[in-house]
Amino acid sequence: MTLSRQLTLLIAALVALLFLGTFSISVLNTRAYLEQQLASHAQDAATSLGLSATSHFASDDRALVTSMVNAMFHRGDYLMIRLETLQGEAWIERTTDRLTDTVPGWFVRAFALSPPERSATMMSGWRQMGRVRVVSHPGLAYEKLWQTTRQTLSLFLLVALLVLLSALFGLRLLLRPIKAIEAQAEAICNREYVTSDRPPFTLEFRRVVEAMDRLSEKVGRMLGEAEGVATRLRQQAYQDPVTGLANRRQFMEVLEHRVNDPELFGSGAVLLVQLRDVKAFNLAHGYTAGDRLLADAAQRLAAAVADLPHTTVAHLSGGDFGLLIEGISPPQLEQRAARLAEAVAGLCNRFPLESSDVGHVGAVPYAGQTATELLADADLALREAQAAGANAWRIQRVGQSRTPPRASSTWRALIEQALDRGLFDILRQPVVTGGEGALLHDEVFLRLRDPDNLNQDIAAAVFMPMAESVGLAPRVDRAVVSRVMQLFDAGEFEGRVAVNLSPHSLVQDAFVEWLVETLNQRPEFAGRLVLEFPEYGVSSNVGPLEDLIGRLAGLGVGFSLDHFGKGFSSFAYLHSVKLDYLKIDGSFIRHLDSRDDSHFFIKTVVDIAHGLDMQVIAESVEHAPVWTLLQGLGVDGGRGYLFGRPE
Repeated sequence: MTLSRQLTLLIAALVALLFLGTFSISVLNTRAYLEQQLASHAQDAATSLGLSATSHFASDDRALVTSMVNAMFHRGDYLMIRLETLQGEAWIERTTDRLTDTVPGWFVRAFALSPPERSATMMSGWRQMGRVRVVSHPGLAYEKLWQTTRQTLSLFLLVALLVLLSALFGLRLLLRPIKAIEAQAEAICNREYVTSDRPPFTLEFRRVVEAMDRLSEKVGRMLGEAEGVATRLRQQAYQDPVTGLANRRQFMEVLEHRVNDPELFGSGAVLLVQLRDVKAFNLAHGYTAGDRLLADAAQRLAAAVADLPHTTVAHLSGGDFGLLIEGISPPQLEQRAARLAEAVAGLCNRFPLESSDVGHVGAVPYAGQTATELLADADLALREAQAAGANAWRIQRVGQSRTPPRASSTWRALIEQALDRGLFDILRQPVVTGGEGALLHDEVFLRLRDPDNLNQDIAAAVFMPMAESVGLAPRVDRAVVSRVMQLFDAGEFEGRVAVNLSPHSLVQDAFVEWLVETLNQRPEFAGRLVLEFPEYGVSSNVGPLEDLIGRLAGLGVGFSLDHFGKGFSSFAYLHSVKLDYLKIDGSFIRHLDSRDDSHFFIKTVVDIAHGLDMQVIAESVEHAPVWTLLQGLGVDGGRGYLFGRPE
């Protein structure tokens, strides 16, 4: 019960007690006064009748005395008039038992009047002749008491109502700071660190508000400092200070993680870019000019692949750069290699290079090689490009790719045919909690059956980049949500289920409206659904995601950020996006037991996420020692082959 309601009830109870006390005193005093008046009236009547009837009583004129008694009794002011002898024998007696017709019976019974009997002795000289006994009728007294009671009650209720209304208004004003404190506490829980702009006039409330303001500022500052530490740590450990790109360590960890996880890397390519004579340029123009050359080259390379979100660009060392492009077909790889070579060649227009032969590009498509083999093949292609001439590029063809090369138009037709025929399979992999290892939720993965060969599945990591490039990602996501809903109805999922959605679907109004309408019609499914978006898609689409969360969070839909840490985006957007889960990219997890310097970074991420009410889940957990370390760092859950393969 709220404080305002408790105070209102207390005030109402006090007013009621005051009313009962005042009402009781008023009614009882009025009744006592009326009984006193009835006694006085009866005595006056007895005395008057005794004086006027004595002579007739003495002469035994019964008829005249009866007329006098009847005249007095019929006025209705008496319950009883009795003339009797000194021996108590009734000479004339008139009585009635009718009290009143204008006063409710319950009131008469509740506040019964006891009109006293009064008497007078009839005297003839010094001789007593008889006795007159009179009891006044209480009808008028009841009417007066009833009228007084109603007026008292009405007046008191009116005053009580005014008092209660004034109390409610006063309490609302008085307790308004409590609502502000509650809103401020809710804001802190929602990761918004606001302060009060108007301190309350009540001293006690003002102190509480000031304390809440200090708490809000301190929590916000602590989280900001933790985010700053995490950002600096990530930059120091995984970002090249000269170019701002990923460093060699980050590139290798991402590459090794991708080639060991078919759910993430079914197709793609590795490219090596090398600038010529960087060392000579440094000696001729200074290391500051050399750093500017590398930074400009990094910007040109990043711009050349800016439209490919599944790409990692890194500065490996000196004039060497590496690129990992996921989900790119061989024809697209040729176009991209040529664009990169052209971007590098443009450096001669901005820097005093000795030759227009600026650099070379070597590339190799992924065909099931290990990370070391990919780099060796890409290096061989780079040597061939250097031998081919100025600013040349070469692609090394090695083995047979897991996925046959297809043009964009072919991919569109294949995906559309799969959508029309329902050639999609859903796989699930458990996400477990720390400690007891209970099921947190199932994460689903998508497979597309090749229409030309139904026995061959194509992983989402292969066809989803193609679907995004040809604008079919929203249709695929709609098919996935619908299929998962069917499996949910069939009882295939014990708990919650996480579905990965493309960032392209997030910004398509038609898909968002369909999703919101569907989940509103199926609240039981919505309450067990978790929608996942990759980090690169969230950081560039914070507004649409906030809007979607605002529309679906009330249904119990959970939201998750996938592959966190792969990019170098700021932690700041996590404050406004009310996410439930933060899934750390597997490139940080796979070799955690042999790389101690990653522990502090993960611990910092965990602390920040917990401060924002998010659960942290580690991806690609494959070994028990790694899982033990992760639980020690405060990670809430894990997904990987240690707990089960996709099935």
